[in-house]
Amino acid sequence: MKPELLAPAGGYDAALAAFQYGADAVYVGLPRFSARAEADNLSLEQLRLLLAYAHTFTPAKKVYVTFNTLVPEADFPGTIELLLALDELGPDGVIIQDLGVARLIREHFPNLTLHASTQLAVHNLDGVLALKSLGFKRVVLARELTLAEIQKLVQEVGVEIEIFVHGALCYSTSGLCLFSAMMQERSGNRGRCAYCCREGFSCEGEKGTRYPFSMKDLSLAPILDKVVATGVHSLKIEGRMKSPLYVACLSDYYRKKLDNRLTQQAEAQLIQDVQTVFSRPWTTLYAEGRTASPETVIDPVAIGHRGARIGEVDAILNEQERGRWLRFKTSRALEKHDGIQVDLPGGGKPFGFAVTQMRLKGRPQTVITAPAGAVVELALPEGVPFIPQSTPVYCSASQAVRRRYEMRSVRESELKIGLPVDFEIVLSPDGMRLVATVSHFMKCETGDSSVRAEIFSPMVLEKAKQPERTPEAVRKAFERLGEAAWTLGTLTVKDPDGCYAPASKLNELRRLAVARLDELWDARRTARLAHICQQVASLEGEDACHAVALRRRMPSRTEDKAAARTLKVRAARAFSDVSRSSEDFASCERLVLLLGHEPYEQVRQQLSGWKAACPGLQLRLALPLMSRETERQTLRDTVRRLVAEGWRDWECADLAGWYLLKQQGITPLTADWSLYVFNRMAAAELAHLGFHSCVLSPECDLPTALALVGGPLQPEYLVYQHVPLFISETRPCMDQASSTGADAFTFSDRRGRGFVTHELDNRWITTSDQPLDRRDEAQDLPFAATRIDLSWSGIL
Repeated sequence: MKPELLAPAGGYDAALAAFQYGADAVYVGLPRFSARAEADNLSLEQLRLLLAYAHTFTPAKKVYVTFNTLVPEADFPGTIELLLALDELGPDGVIIQDLGVARLIREHFPNLTLHASTQLAVHNLDGVLALKSLGFKRVVLARELTLAEIQKLVQEVGVEIEIFVHGALCYSTSGLCLFSAMMQERSGNRGRCAYCCREGFSCEGEKGTRYPFSMKDLSLAPILDKVVATGVHSLKIEGRMKSPLYVACLSDYYRKKLDNRLTQQAEAQLIQDVQTVFSRPWTTLYAEGRTASPETVIDPVAIGHRGARIGEVDAILNEQERGRWLRFKTSRALEKHDGIQVDLPGGGKPFGFAVTQMRLKGRPQTVITAPAGAVVELALPEGVPFIPQSTPVYCSASQAVRRRYEMRSVRESELKIGLPVDFEIVLSPDGMRLVATVSHFMKCETGDSSVRAEIFSPMVLEKAKQPERTPEAVRKAFERLGEAAWTLGTLTVKDPDGCYAPASKLNELRRLAVARLDELWDARRTARLAHICQQVASLEGEDACHAVALRRRMPSRTEDKAAARTLKVRAARAFSDVSRSSEDFASCERLVLLLGHEPYEQVRQQLSGWKAACPGLQLRLALPLMSRETERQTLRDTVRRLVAEGWRDWECADLAGWYLLKQQGITPLTADWSLYVFNRMAAAELAHLGFHSCVLSPECDLPTALALVGGPLQPEYLVYQHVPLFISETRPCMDQASSTGADAFTFSDRRGRGFVTHELDNRWITTSDQPLDRRDEAQDLPFAATRIDLSWSGIL
């Protein structure tokens, strides 16, 4: 069975393009709660149209809605309203990052299908099984997994698995990047990433600017047969910020490749077409295994769109009267208004210009088109930088490609839009009686899910001369429901006396019915919204321990009792190093030891050292932030043996860790920051799983943090941390000359801010050289516990 081809759609036109060029499904965002907040995104009315259009295909195509951001407590009422609207529209799935939103859907909108976003950073079997237990029907895996790891997950879980096959790559693991939020005040977890990994940095000991974190674009097309063989359910193309042309071109390419409809020559042409629309250099990342060379996945020299390579600079011609001309032999047909880019000696963004004048070598007159294989001369704009001979030349925009991918617009009149209404009309000599029923699929907590309107219009109806034509006349009147909210479902006409129904009276009856349905539906929606909000806000009844209060409560802390303080360090570090680096060590009440992926005997030795160094201090063990499937078995064995030794106090940083401990009969007490508690519903979900407290994310602002005080979990306020801005599987692309040690690099951005990248537990961690320090301000805040986290400090 072929996997689903899933295309991105930042706007309505892009979604149409995806469907028209072969995608089986699209994922779209709405103006709020989307991880691509700056994409065009769709209005609810456009989503209604798109769903109707998707259902015109046989088999019907699918539409998934992205709700893949973290939702602060203040935004939660808007979340309920939007989910209610989605429940009425009925998309094929909702892609979720926030655990509070997932719980809200599960409890109040069960007809919405839950898809786990890649922002949940799922790397192993435990992570998938945890999400399955929480009601997710599909899991989008982290991009860093190998095909072998993916295939193992597909074979062992009973949920749909979705993977990315094409598009931009984040340097950091998706969902765990804090660089944009902490350094630019633009949260990637809130859909406003500033793409800091694409910025230039200056490395110590080097001249010029490099792009050590700028990833190449993912493309699994060269190994698509192997990808399909893993058995994954859905192949996802990234690109909701891209144009409809990009979506059309990529959908067409992957559709034809999946269907085995491409010759080698045709595929080469399609790849070039794709690259003219948008393309960085391509990589298969780690699909076929880890690589020691970061250059295979990172382009440290150039950034942005390159295009399709079509030649090399032969010469720059200087003509006194006609300006400067770029000469090269083109491997691709060109025409006026195409886009051209050339790499610059210093790297960075290529220099680009449009073809305004073009001529063939040796001919003075200009031409509109030039064939492949011709030596062409293109007029250069003023201010062009120095371009050396043999510099690569790219076609970065093609008029021919634009013509090849014309998109057909879809008229609203072509679509069956709105909820179906079943009408029963009874004609009698004394009038017309109508019953209109809307039986929607959504669960209604306040009673019957249907809406029913009954209308009797008294009048005198004469005998019809041609009673056999009455049903068709009635249908003609009731097919024109007007507003997009309703569409004709079934129509039953009962006319035992053979009455004549005037068209004007039928139209009037229809208008009365639509007005009444609108009134009843709005009342039902209002009642349902109020009921859900009441349930969510209530702390009474069976869900008292983990329900969400939308009201604000901020209990005061007694003046004579300071907040409890916990200190987190890596178990692999020496006690002497930590005690020297933390003046607050002596004041902590609990020490949290972060385990790595070392074998059990090594971990046991580490813990013995800490127990000896800290007699009487409460010790808690913390699982690694993430574990690949290849690391999971070692970690599972370590945890099993430590639990058998009596270690019962645990902290975990992802759902995979929670599930692993659950299998050992342990409920973790603390959720670290990467489980992202931004609202009380998320806190309720973790409380339901057995957690007692949570460490608030460093990007959680103070109003959101305060709103969580007194909620289902005790929040620990993070007061000190070298924030892990990037957490990556990939070593940054830096020369050894800039190294401050074998496994650490220092560098600065264009603002002069300093950073360090170091290797910890087989990941590359980038931090600022300046820690987040809130210790002074936290003294006057009502948090019962605060956290000092030294686990990411590395060499600092």
